[in-house]
Amino acid sequence: MNSKVIAIRHVKIENLGSLENLLKKLGFEIEYLDTFQGAKLDKSLEKYAFLVVLGGPMGVYEVSKYPFLNYELSLIEEALKREIPLLGICLGAQLLAKVLGAEVYPGPIKEIGWLEVFKVEEHPYFIQFPEKLKVFQWHGDTFDLPSGAIRVFSSKYYENQGFVYGKAVGLQFHIEVDKDLAKLWAKEYLTELTEEGLSEEILIKVEEKEVENLKKLALSLIKRLVF
Repeated sequence: MNSKVIAIRHVKIENLGSLENLLKKLGFEIEYLDTFQGAKLDKSLEKYAFLVVLGGPMGVYEVSKYPFLNYELSLIEEALKREIPLLGICLGAQLLAKVLGAEVYPGPIKEIGWLEVFKVEEHPYFIQFPEKLKVFQWHGDTFDLPSGAIRVFSSKYYENQGFVYGKAVGLQFHIEVDKDLAKLWAKEYLTELTEEGLSEEILIKVEEKEVENLKKLALSLIKRLVF
């Protein structure tokens, strides 16, 4: 089996987080593609078993400001055509929605911190996920549900928190974030937290058992999506 994973990264600190260890335990070799630094694949996307598109502070509608997003959109389109398993997280989910023809735009509020999402539809990829789940959020944009996609998760303010389209999954929330990564982001993005009237504590206000449960759920998702 092809054992390579390629993860598109938009800023260095928004990495695979807890997913990195999970993928390694499953026998995957991980490569990061730092498109924001001008990096492009030096081999065919077919050489990879799994594409992960991570989060970032830019908006999908800011392509003129961040032209590398056009390259990412073409990679996502190729993955869909070749039926390469794909997981889009936050910005990654929004890019996936864009490729599938949906609109991406600013949402009603910013969701930041550990907040609940609700399962609104059953899907085999998420069979082990409970009806409601506390997950890490940090976003202000949203998207319409792409035509032909299945909405799986919603939250109080955002109808589209998670969807499935064939072998592609888009998650608005950060399933990869654990307490260590949350602490790192709190320091890096302190200005934004302050502007929103939030403290660093809100990013680590979660029980360890909930974080560990998220890792188990993420593992079950990856197994069902990729294998």
